Amino acid sequence: MTDTPLKQARQARAWSQARLILELRAQAASCGMTLPEPASLKTQVSRWENGHRPPDPMYQRLLAQVYAQPASSLGFVSATDDNMAGVGITYADTWTEGIDHVTALWSLDVDRRTLLRGFLFSAAACGGPVLRWLVADDGELVSRDSGSRLVRDVDIATIRNMTTAYRGLDNQHGGGSVRESAVRYLHHEVAPLLKEARFDKNFGGQLLQATAELTQLVGWMTYDAADHGAAQRYLLQALRLAQAAGDRALGAEILAAMSHQASYVGEGATAVDLARAAGRTAREVGVPALVAEAAVLEAQGHATRADEAACTKALTAAETALDRADRAADPQWISYFDEAYLSAKFGHCFKALGRPNQTAQFAERSLDMDPKYVRGRAFNLSLLATAHAEQGNVEAACTVGRQAAAIARQLDSVRAVEYVSEVAGRLAPFAGQPDVDRFRCEARQLSAVA
Repeated sequence: MTDTPLKQARQARAWSQARLILELRAQAASCGMTLPEPASLKTQVSRWENGHRPPDPMYQRLLAQVYAQPASSLGFVSATDDNMAGVGITYADTWTEGIDHVTALWSLDVDRRTLLRGFLFSAAACGGPVLRWLVADDGELVSRDSGSRLVRDVDIATIRNMTTAYRGLDNQHGGGSVRESAVRYLHHEVAPLLKEARFDKNFGGQLLQATAELTQLVGWMTYDAADHGAAQRYLLQALRLAQAAGDRALGAEILAAMSHQASYVGEGATAVDLARAAGRTAREVGVPALVAEAAVLEAQGHATRADEAACTKALTAAETALDRADRAADPQWISYFDEAYLSAKFGHCFKALGRPNQTAQFAERSLDMDPKYVRGRAFNLSLLATAHAEQGNVEAACTVGRQAAAIARQLDSVRAVEYVSEVAGRLAPFAGQPDVDRFRCEARQLSAVA
């Protein structure tokens, strides 16, 4: 019997199954995840290498990352599915092609969600779209003379109101709680307007702008679910729609979101490039809050690469830009970016640089935040707990970590769970202490449920 591609990949590296399990656990830890104990994983690895496909796409992604190979080469994607691997990753030449691409992505998400979850984040896929964005003309002539119906004010208003509602639910309950509903709304209600309705250039631009904002939000929800390849595709398509609509400010916000995700998955250089593109656009359109956001995300990219000097310079630029910002003229979708949010990003930068005292200082400040951002509070509490653990303040780390876990338990947010798991990982050196063991047990249970 011929060995499976997965087994062949391990043998090509001359690894034992024990070595593979070590690599898997290390890769998971770098993403803030906790895997089962080695003995339990060994049984699963044996099944996978005998031809059983891992039911959880998370394991498919981890294996692809460990072996640095596409999922398809490891046997996780069928030949038919391979033909769909390009859906959503291409940056369209025209706005009509952009509509085809984004609606195909929504359709795939509705019909083949499991397949979409198997796609991986690709740093290389960001370069072309960023260049195209930076050199693009100011919007396109978006109009259609024929169609089954006419786009009206109420259609645009409905999309915007739905986006506002979904945004509130996402912040309060996590992306997983409403993501499927938002995707189905795009597929069933918005796609027919984009593909079949008629509109003049005024309504066309508004339709694409409103769709871009909701598509970006779904990308953010998808990122929150740790489906990073799918999230990247949503953000790329949202950027293309914003370009067609001529909304440069929204495009800068989308680039900032892409930078945020790139830092989270450890692609620091890509995060810096995306943040700089966001910052350049934000300065062009004159939105200081966006300039500040781009600068602090650039700092986080530098911190991911352990470049402390560049990080410090960007943090100073972010603070200066926010101090100068007149928030009255800001777009509604950047209202979340305030002193508390900036403090949290400062804290994440110092955490990446291994400076727990500064991490704790800014994490404390970040908790002075708007209570409607429930998920954000879970993130910030985890950040503070991680700083306490790194300082050796075990009791404080467990106390704050339990607060974060209590909120995460009420959310549908993989990222919230991963941050709690990271706290548990930082407390591993103190295993054996009753408080630590109890918290780490709670974190494992939370991760298993997620």
